[in-house]
Amino acid sequence: MLKGLRQQTKVVHEQLHHHSHFVALFEQTIDLQKYRDLLERFYGFYAALDDAIALSIDVSADAMGGFRYAKRAGLFAQDLRSLGLTPAKIALIPRCDRMFDVVTPATLAGVLYVIEGSTLGAAQIDRAAQKLLSKDTENGRQFWAWSRAQNKIRWSMTLDYILHLDASDAAQSPVINGANHTFQALADWLAPLDQPIRLMESAHS
Repeated sequence: MLKGLRQQTKVVHEQLHHHSHFVALFEQTIDLQKYRDLLERFYGFYAALDDAIALSIDVSADAMGGFRYAKRAGLFAQDLRSLGLTPAKIALIPRCDRMFDVVTPATLAGVLYVIEGSTLGAAQIDRAAQKLLSKDTENGRQFWAWSRAQNKIRWSMTLDYILHLDASDAAQSPVINGANHTFQALADWLAPLDQPIRLMESAHS
């Protein structure tokens, strides 16, 4: 199942790597407002995703093979407060309710493959965010720092869960669909922020 997940999610996965805000963060050409905009979009995505996963785990807890999910929206909320957003404004941030359709007990492993796998790239993002914020504390980057610290254990639990499903002969197709739909939902959710690289380059020429 893991090989199928890797092969069949490659294209949509690659889309996210080229998002202009991530490129700008790595190149240190992003400003604080755009960085905060990025965190707001992630908060809206994870606020819905955390609740959707909680509902599916309640249904499929016996089939989780020891996996335990850790909610993340609260970390983004802390980061946004550090960057000047009030709790009232955070409460008004739109949420990606599409995830309630994506996450089901049958697709959950694919969803987690995406979400927990994303923590593996946290070190690079965290270093870039730390440089941007010019702070020794984790304020404004608590999510990235948490992901960086937790990625090995989170990914190990996810692999164990997928292997557990393989051993139980669970259907592979819904899992792969869950991964693809999660990647695509995140890409679509972040799309309003995306600016073609060629436009960014011309602005600096």
